[in-house]
Amino acid sequence: MGVAILGRKVKGIFIERPNRFEAIVELEGKKERVHVPNTGRMHEMLHPGTPVMVTESDNPKRKTRYSLQFVEKRGHWICIHSALANRVWEEAARSGDFDWVQGEIKREVSYGNSRMDFHISGEPPTLVEVKCATYEEDGVAMFPDAPTVRGQRHVKELIQAVEEGAYRGAIVFMVFMDFVTHFTPHTRIDPVLAEGLKKAEGAGIDIRAYTCKIEWDEIKLDREIPVIL
Repeated sequence: MGVAILGRKVKGIFIERPNRFEAIVELEGKKERVHVPNTGRMHEMLHPGTPVMVTESDNPKRKTRYSLQFVEKRGHWICIHSALANRVWEEAARSGDFDWVQGEIKREVSYGNSRMDFHISGEPPTLVEVKCATYEEDGVAMFPDAPTVRGQRHVKELIQAVEEGAYRGAIVFMVFMDFVTHFTPHTRIDPVLAEGLKKAEGAGIDIRAYTCKIEWDEIKLDREIPVIL
């Protein structure tokens, strides 16, 4: 089982991105303004002329008719819909695909000034933070593709939770492509987060990365890949 990608799929050509939330794409011979469900920069992918795939919505209340879902890069397709990462992880966890997940799973549990993505019951329970990685360089998946103060805070507070002895911790990078060999933090983009991940590993937090199988109608867990910090 995986997470379904709903809506009619339409191939197009990326033209430009006027702001974080919208892009101009040529679809069936017409320029269309489409929603971009990823606030990252994606500079290494979104070049004028790049093939993309969008989904069409039948919701009349939407500002845009289409959403950008997939971007082609060197013959491979990458899903850029970052909000799906939590759903893919949860589906895999509930299906028993992770041997390290044992216990009841709850979504969005508050800790400190953050809401952690998942809580797994146990003694002690485990807080899980899931991140979506869409950046690739020389066959290596990286995160983030823009500095993330929110991500830095989540890592810092997860370390605090573990060091206080109240929780175990895990940080999981769901890599929305299937052709990379390993994962590493994007130190050049966010050195603070990269250093935080090293501290997290030293505190005993489990850091993992998984590629995902990308299909037009479904995204699902593929395989675990090495994490190099």
